[in-house]
Amino acid sequence: MEESVHCIGLMSGTSMDGVDLAHCTFTHNNGQWHFQMNAAECMPYPEVWQKRLVHLSEQNAEVFAKTNVYYGHFLGQCVQQFAENNQLTETTDLVSSHGQTVFHNPARGYTIQIGHGAAIAKECNLPVVCDLRTSDMAYRGQGAPIVPFGEQLLFPSHKQFVNIGGITNVSLHSENSVIGYDVCMGNLLLDAIAETMGQSFDRNGLLAQSGKVNQNLLSQLNDHDFFEKPPPKSLDAEEVINTFFPIVMASPLSNADRMATLVEHIAIQLAANLNKEFPVLLTGGGALNNYLVTRIEAHFENEIIVPEQQLIEFKEALIIALLGVLRLQKQPNVLSSVTGAEKNTINGAVYLP
Repeated sequence: MEESVHCIGLMSGTSMDGVDLAHCTFTHNNGQWHFQMNAAECMPYPEVWQKRLVHLSEQNAEVFAKTNVYYGHFLGQCVQQFAENNQLTETTDLVSSHGQTVFHNPARGYTIQIGHGAAIAKECNLPVVCDLRTSDMAYRGQGAPIVPFGEQLLFPSHKQFVNIGGITNVSLHSENSVIGYDVCMGNLLLDAIAETMGQSFDRNGLLAQSGKVNQNLLSQLNDHDFFEKPPPKSLDAEEVINTFFPIVMASPLSNADRMATLVEHIAIQLAANLNKEFPVLLTGGGALNNYLVTRIEAHFENEIIVPEQQLIEFKEALIIALLGVLRLQKQPNVLSSVTGAEKNTINGAVYLP
């Protein structure tokens, strides 16, 4: 008998613009997972929360500990509001939360995504799965990316995936293996430059399109040691801000030229890391940047598939939901071929209301 599980997935990425929530129904039949996204919404952060999260890595241990708990209560309240808005209270079995990454340092074996599961469970009165990276890191994995396993299960007809959020990452699937890794920066620096101009982001890439690519800056970006490392590898948002942002802002260019150069950098790095034999399914906020998409198409020799907007914006929340379902079923939910861990791992702490 086919059994359905209803899960709300929560995702907050490096852009820190808000919490993505997706209510999804999963069924498993004849060895294949199927899904339906019933409702999805991004709840923007209040200004006070955005400031707290942006500066949390600079705070002392007590502030960090309090914020972890308070943020969990905040996420639980978001879930409760989302369920009420969409009449989902009676049709949800669990919540799966990615949390907000504050520290991620695979070389030293630690990663932290805040948003305490007990506080989430208390607020929304549902079982909660969270902390979806640390088991992989305990087995010497990168702890990232964790999305490729979900892509393999939910989108088996696709061989290549690109997600452009704050960081740009790829998943490459073959009959025998799946690999995935962070390729380069994504919207993180584009948004940071836009914010210096009083804008939250460069809508449709119009500002970048108005600029000119600077070859000197482009070479500085492309020549960074990170791009010589073989996968598995991952980028930390703080590392991107501390390493690449000063290089970009030190260049004596207009913001339009800086952004045009960053877009070209992303497109070049992506094309270098993709197999031209297969089309690419492109999601994340970068898929809504028309200029960025055209530059990727200019460098890549196959089709760039941009799906419907709901999947563009909420694919990661969808997959976080599936990873939570797999955790409750005591099945592996992070692939060692992606992260470099010693084995596939079952990730996630479980909290009951």
